[in-house]
Amino acid sequence: MKIRRVTLQGFFKKEFTQIVRDPKMLFAIFFIPLIQTVMFGLALTSEVKNVELAVLAKPNSRVARDIRARAQASGWFKVLPVSQEKDPASLIESRRAEAVLIAPKEGFEKALERGNAPIQLLVNAINAQRAQQVNGYVQQIVAEVAAERGYNVSAGLIQLDQRVLFNHNLDTTSYMIPALMVMSTFIVLLVVCGMAIAKEKETGTMEKLIASPCTVEEIMLGKTLPYFVIGLAIVGLVLFVGVAWFGIPFRGNLLLVGVNAALFALSALAVALIISTVVSTQQQAMMGSMLYLLPGILLSGVFFPVANIPPVFRWMCYLNPMMYSVVNFRAVILKGGDAALFWGNCFWLAVICVVLCALAYKNFKSTLN
Repeated sequence: MKIRRVTLQGFFKKEFTQIVRDPKMLFAIFFIPLIQTVMFGLALTSEVKNVELAVLAKPNSRVARDIRARAQASGWFKVLPVSQEKDPASLIESRRAEAVLIAPKEGFEKALERGNAPIQLLVNAINAQRAQQVNGYVQQIVAEVAAERGYNVSAGLIQLDQRVLFNHNLDTTSYMIPALMVMSTFIVLLVVCGMAIAKEKETGTMEKLIASPCTVEEIMLGKTLPYFVIGLAIVGLVLFVGVAWFGIPFRGNLLLVGVNAALFALSALAVALIISTVVSTQQQAMMGSMLYLLPGILLSGVFFPVANIPPVFRWMCYLNPMMYSVVNFRAVILKGGDAALFWGNCFWLAVICVVLCALAYKNFKSTLN
């Protein structure tokens, strides 16, 4: 394998010059990951907020008034100005409320005095996970109000002293941004690198490279190494925005972040090379990238835990380099890193990288030949 430093320097200069000259390329490389980070950090969250709650009780019920006040102050609910309704279910059916708390006929006070309060809660459960959280929030608020009023509603129950580790504020942003470092970088590298190589084939410049004295290895490395550097820069950018802007905790080591970033960037570039060898145009490269990205993201644990994926499809997750990278980033950034977990994931990620790079080299060489 003959690789000349001067040739690689020429490829580096050519690729970076081409990227800087194209504003659309710069936008795709840097601003799209930044926009994704801001969107997931500010707007796209799985936290339950702004739940429209109706509390139906007698107008003079002090417990009902306290429940409304506590629910409004919690930040989870928007309390509706409704105290009586002939058909409580109609509030949910008409989408005026997402949850309806209904007092018994004798009122909250007498029901709580009996100890086993038959208080009814209607919840819109189209989103089952959200409904479960809403149910837990309402139960917590009712229990707190009852305790303040002196009602004993916890007799015979085990009292739990709950302590939250690694994400004390239960903030979705802290959970999502480490995964965004993988998702954003993988998307950019796969799409941009694949399209860049496809553009060479589409415009005919790849034929000139083949006719040049450059070796296959020099062409392959020269076309991918610039994007490898860009991938590491994107990881650094997203991490900086997450820590400086959104205040996510960083308890790990930058060296471990760099090792993980380098491995999954190599895997992304290998996939981009494989796709570019089987397509002829940039449009086909874009479609091929999307064909890989959709299942890759869904089976990576970015949005859904891998343990929740049915066993029939779960084996595919362990062939996905994004899964190992997401687990490593979350462990290093939020927990400080578990050495056995981190290096175990790095081992399998390296194995996948070697297989993908070997396949990419074989396809790329046969394509040039």
